[in-house]
Amino acid sequence: MDVSKGIALALTVWMLVALACLPAHVDGVGIAPNSLGCVGFSPSRALPVTLEALRADPMRYHGRLVRVRGAYVESFEMSALHPGPPVQDPWAAEGVWVNGIPVTALPSEQAVELTGIVAAGRPAFPYGKGHLGQWPAALCVSSIQPLPTP
Repeated sequence: MDVSKGIALALTVWMLVALACLPAHVDGVGIAPNSLGCVGFSPSRALPVTLEALRADPMRYHGRLVRVRGAYVESFEMSALHPGPPVQDPWAAEGVWVNGIPVTALPSEQAVELTGIVAAGRPAFPYGKGHLGQWPAALCVSSIQPLPTP
């Protein structure tokens, strides 16, 4: 491996480690997202919506700032907000896809209130959102509020 490729690889690894190690700080309103492409907004300006309503008509909320509750599930190729907790089958796509949450910021199936901008998908692959386009909408998160487990 020549020196320039080694330096580029080392810098890439360093940047990925730095991003993964960003602190999930608490500023009185919950965990701060990593903001990778997700703009920060005040949760008080968001439209409260249920996960069921968002799933039923994602185009109604497309481009809007919403606040929604559910159980956040994160694993290999998975970042989604589901009804619950508990989550019966995380791959059933019963929720919405989530972008902008730092890796390992929350335990899996943590009850949360997320605030973010909705991007509606079309009903069939490849026009849906998230993994394999199977999700009806994606939420680009600007605020995360962990909730007590019911």
